[in-house]
Formats: sequence, structure tokens, C-alpha cells
Amino acid sequence: MTGVRVEEGGLWVEAPGLALSSTVDGGLRRVKGAVFRQVRGRATCGEMEAGAYPDYLNFYTAVDVERRHAVVSGGWVDVVATAGLGNTINVLAVLRIEPDARALADAFRLAAEAKAVAACDLGIRRGGRRVGGDVSDAVAVVATGGAAQRYVGLGTDVGEELYRLVREAVVKALSDLGVDWELRQNLGVGYGDLLNAAMEIYSRAPVPGAGEVGKAVKEILDAYLADPNVWAFIYAAGELDAKAAAGCHRGLTAEEHAGDSKKIIADEALGVALAQYINGFKAVEMMYWIDREKPGPLASLPMYADDIAAALLAGILSRLYDKLIYGV
Repeated sequence: MTGVRVEEGGLWVEAPGLALSSTVDGGLRRVKGAVFRQVRGRATCGEMEAGAYPDYLNFYTAVDVERRHAVVSGGWVDVVATAGLGNTINVLAVLRIEPDARALADAFRLAAEAKAVAACDLGIRRGGRRVGGDVSDAVAVVATGGAAQRYVGLGTDVGEELYRLVREAVVKALSDLGVDWELRQNLGVGYGDLLNAAMEIYSRAPVPGAGEVGKAVKEILDAYLADPNVWAFIYAAGELDAKAAAGCHRGLTAEEHAGDSKKIIADEALGVALAQYINGFKAVEMMYWIDREKPGPLASLPMYADDIAAALLAGILSRLYDKLIYGV
């Protein structure tokens, strides 16, 4: 296992060897290891490069590196990753091999691909489309010596392990994804947005004498956001919108998706299915009302997300009315 320690406000990795990296002080060179450092406030690339520790690869991020890092190990490879929501993903892969230049470049490519796949698997979006990372991300591979390797791509023992561990480390570093973040990535609205929209809709048709209902709305929403079946619909909407926005939805252009083309009825069918699941025909009827009214941010949501958000709100509110009127 590569030596990792927290010291002087940084996460230090001792791994002497030949490195290929995209850090501010990167390129191809020999290093003693790497250090992951938190940047508070704004800093230019020139300022970060000037403040870099000599002989080490210097990774920079806005997240607390002591709290938001992951270390995973295998027989050939150790991986250290730091990551934050809406923030930099940094990846260091240490390979216990002696590669030639081609193999080291292949390892770098593979590590970058695995990071991007992890970002897509986590649902990271920009402008509704999948993205493999952020402008400030950095990737590095360091070969510390061992068996000579000419190939390290997928299909080799080293490459398969490298790809698996980089993906695992990135996902692990982001293991505490919050509900609000996942909702925003997949539906385009956050937890608070859903609560506010529910209260706005309820205010148009309140139950006489019911009093304050905010706590009850929150409890019902929390209960359904703990249900993996509800999340299956949310994820489906996010993936379909991302695919369509990228122009990869067969039979539907990106422009048609952006214009909420009427030739697609699957969005409504998904919404009906979710509403039906939560509270039957009552929720389905309410979904159509909410979809017409489009309270709060619902009017700006993409094709699939707006129907799923409307269905979720309909299920919550129809359950609320059941509770207030019938006590069930």
C-alpha cells in the first residue's frame, strides 16, 4: 500500500517514480510522490504553480482533503482520489510496474476514462448533459517500478485493476451524495424547490381548518424519497433527458427535446406510472392539474423531468389530502 498521510494541511502520498500528470506542475517527470491541497478562495494557475512543493505532484481543490478523500488498493495499483459536489475531482494512480512510455500514456488515458465514467455513473450534469468532470480536475499516474509492462490497457491485469479502482475511488470519495444534489442532477430541482412547490399548490386549495401543513408535507416527501422505486423513476427521467439533450435519443432530435415535442408521450406515461404507484387514480388526476399549473421551477424543466416532478408532487399532495380529510 502506498504511504498516505495528512500533514501541513495536505494529503501526502509517498510514491517515488516516473509520473505523467495534468496537474499545474505536471507533464512527464520523476517525482517523490504527490500532495493534495485545499485552496480557500480564488487562485490562478500561476499562483498555484508558484506555491507548489518541489519534487511532488501538486493537486488543488476547494474541498477538505482530509475529509473528502478515498484510498483503494489492489495487487498492482493504489488509487487516491479527492472529490466534492460541484467541485474538482482529482485522481492519482500509483502503479507498481516498470512501463515504457507508451504504457504510461495508456495508463493515464485509462485513469482519465475511468474518472469520467464514474462522474457519469454518479449523474453529474452540466446544462442537462452528462459530463466527465470539471475544468479544474487533474489526473496523474506514477510508475514506481516492478515488472516490466508494455501494455496496460483494458484486457490486461494491470489495466483492468486500474480502471476498476479509479472508478471505485471516485465514487467512494463522493459517497455522501445528498438527496438535494441528486434531485438537482436528475430532475433539475432541489429538495427545497419541491417543498416550496408543494406548498404553493396546496395554498391554492387548502383544507379548511387544517392549519399549518408544512411538517406533514415534509414527512410525506421524505418517506417517498426513501423509496428506491421512486428513485427509479427519477433516474429514468434524468437519463432520458441527458440522452435526448445530447442528440442521442433515437427518433428525437435535441431541438425537438428542447421544445417538448408532442410526438413523445412516454414522458407522460412515466409520470402517470409514478403517480399511480404513489397514490393511485387520485394522484394521476392531480398530476394533470399540476402539469397544467407548472408551479415554481417546473415550467423550466426538460421533457421527462417535468412530468416526473409533477407526478411526485401529485403523489405527495394527494397523500396529504387523504391524511387531512380522511385521516389515512
